[in-house]
Amino acid sequence: MGLRPSQAALFLAALLAACGGATSGATPTTTPPSTALKLENGGTVTIAVSSLPSEFNPSTPAGSNEITQMVMEQVWPQAFVVGPGMVARTGPGLVTSAELVSIKPETIVYTLAKHARWSDGVPITASDFIYDWHEFTSVGAGLPASFPFAGYELIKSISGSNKGKTVTVVFTKNYADWNALFSNLVPAHIAERYGWTAAFSGPSPKHLVSGGPFTVTRVVPGKELVLSRNRAYWGTAPRLSHIVFLVEPSQAATLRALRVGTVNLAETAPGPRVSTTVLQSTDLVEAEGLSPNLWQLDFNLADPLVSSLGVREAVAKAIDRTELVADSSGLLSAQAFAATNHLYGIGVPGHRPNGGSYAAADVAMADQLVEGAGYSINARGLVVGTSGAPLVLTVTGPTNDPTINRVEDELQAELLQAGIELQIQNVSLSTLLGTTLPQGQYELALAPYLLTRFPSTTMELYTNPVGPTPRAPPGTNESIQIAPLGGSTFIAGNEAEPSAVNAGVVTRDVLGFDDSTVDSTYAQALSQLNFGSDSDLYNAIDAALWSDMAVLPLFQEPLALVRADNIVNVAGTPTWAGPMWNAEDWAIQVSPPPTTSTTSPGS
Repeated sequence: MGLRPSQAALFLAALLAACGGATSGATPTTTPPSTALKLENGGTVTIAVSSLPSEFNPSTPAGSNEITQMVMEQVWPQAFVVGPGMVARTGPGLVTSAELVSIKPETIVYTLAKHARWSDGVPITASDFIYDWHEFTSVGAGLPASFPFAGYELIKSISGSNKGKTVTVVFTKNYADWNALFSNLVPAHIAERYGWTAAFSGPSPKHLVSGGPFTVTRVVPGKELVLSRNRAYWGTAPRLSHIVFLVEPSQAATLRALRVGTVNLAETAPGPRVSTTVLQSTDLVEAEGLSPNLWQLDFNLADPLVSSLGVREAVAKAIDRTELVADSSGLLSAQAFAATNHLYGIGVPGHRPNGGSYAAADVAMADQLVEGAGYSINARGLVVGTSGAPLVLTVTGPTNDPTINRVEDELQAELLQAGIELQIQNVSLSTLLGTTLPQGQYELALAPYLLTRFPSTTMELYTNPVGPTPRAPPGTNESIQIAPLGGSTFIAGNEAEPSAVNAGVVTRDVLGFDDSTVDSTYAQALSQLNFGSDSDLYNAIDAALWSDMAVLPLFQEPLALVRADNIVNVAGTPTWAGPMWNAEDWAIQVSPPPTTSTTSPGS
C-alpha cells in the first residue's frame, strides 16, 4: 500500500509524493529460480529485549520509549510506518489511501478499511482520530521532541463520513510532515472510559485492545511478553502465530540466548563478541546498521566560559571527529561515521553534509580562535586567561558506557593538543538527561538525541530553551532571558524532564540556544509542502547550528541486528520500531534449508 495521488489536481501528486513517499517493504530471502521457497504458516519468533513496557500507550511520557514502540507497532493501528531507507508508507490494514486533496487549506482525506475494527468488535472510525487529536494536543507538550506536537496543534477540524470510514483532516496552516500524525492510534472507546494513561498502565493492562495484526496475549512481568495473531484482524493475517519479547538483562545474556536458540532475533551493540557469536554458530546472521540515536557534544550557552562563541569554535576545531569516531564507535562497526547534520540521519531523504568547515581538526585555527576570545598561549602550549590561569573545561557524560568513555578520553587528548584542558565527570544517564542537562548543571556534555524521518520533530530540541535563567556572561550587566517551554514539566531543583529519562534521549532544548532566525525558519519549514523547499529550509537551520556551534554532532550510534537465518522478511530501521515495522510479513523458512550466507536484503 502507498499514497494515492489526487485525481482532482495532478499538481498535488508531486506534493503528495514529496510529503509521503512510496511504499517500501522487505524482500524475502533470495533463492534459485528453480527452487520454490516454502514458508511456514505459523510459528514463533522470540526477540531479546532489555525490559518490558510499564505503560502501553506510547503517547504518554512513561510510554514514549523504544521498547513500548516495538511492542505496540503491531498492536495499535499506524496511519504510516517508516521502513528501510526511512521511507514512509501507509500502515498495514488500516489506511487504504491517504490523499492530499487541497493545499488552501491543507486537507487530507484518509480512507479506512471497511472492516477495520478493534479486537473487542468496536469499529475503528473517525471518532478515534478525533479523540486522539484532542488528547494529543493536551499531552503533547510533555512528550519527547520526536512527537509531532506542532502538527496536531495546526489541525483545525477532523470529520468523518461513510460511517466514519472516511476521515477528513483540515489544517489551519500547512503542515509538511502530516504523515507523521496518527501513529499508535489509541482506542477512543477505551481511553474515554478508563483514561488515556490509566487504561494502559501496569505490567498487564486488562483494557488493552488491539487494532493491528497482533494482540498482547500474555505478560509475565519482568520476564516475557507474547504477541499472538489478532483473531479479529480484518486484513491479511500475519504468517507468524506468535512473537515473544524475552527479557535478557545484558548483551552477554542476549548472545548466550542466541547461541542456544531461546532467542532468535535481537538488536544489540555490534562488536567482536557479536561477530564471534555469529561466526561460531551454524544458523545466525548479522547485519549492521544505525540506531536513531545521534550522540552530540553539548555546549551550555549559559556557562561563563563556553558562552563565548570563539571558545566553542576553538573546541570544535580542535576535535578530529573522524579519528574520534574511529577510536570509539568505529571499533565496533564499519557503519560508524562522523555525523554531518543535526536534523537528518545518514541516508534520510533531505540529508546534506553541512559541517564541512569542521570536517578535519585545525589546531592552528583553534589557537587563533581562543586568542580572539581574549586568551593567550603560554610557554607550555596551554591556553590561559588574563590572570594566567589555564582554560579548563569539564565534560559530563553517562556512566557505564565504554564507547562514550573512549570518546571522552579521545576528546581529552585532542583538546590538550590545542592547549585546552578537559576534565571528565560522569553521572548516570537518567541523571544526565533528567536533571544535569535541563537544569544547566554542565559546561560540556555528551548526550544522545533522537533522529526521525520527520525533521519538524527536531524543533523542540533547538527552540524554546528549558531551565533556570542562566548566568550572565562575564563583564555584562544583563542576564540572558530564556522563555519557558509551554507545557514543560521543568521545575528547578527537581527532575526536570521525566520524559527524557523514559525516552533515553534529550527531549528539549537544553543548550540555552535561542535564535530568532532559526525559530522563523522552522515556522517556514513546517508549512512548506514542496519537499525540495522543505529540505532547503531544514538544511538552512542545520547550517545555522553549525555556525552558532551550540552543539557538535559526533556520530549516529551503530546497531547490529542478529537473527536466525530461517526467519525471512526481517529488515531493521533506524527508528524506535526497529525491525517490528513490518513484523506482519515475517515468516519462518521451511525449505530449501537456509544457509548463513543467504540473508534478506536489508535484514
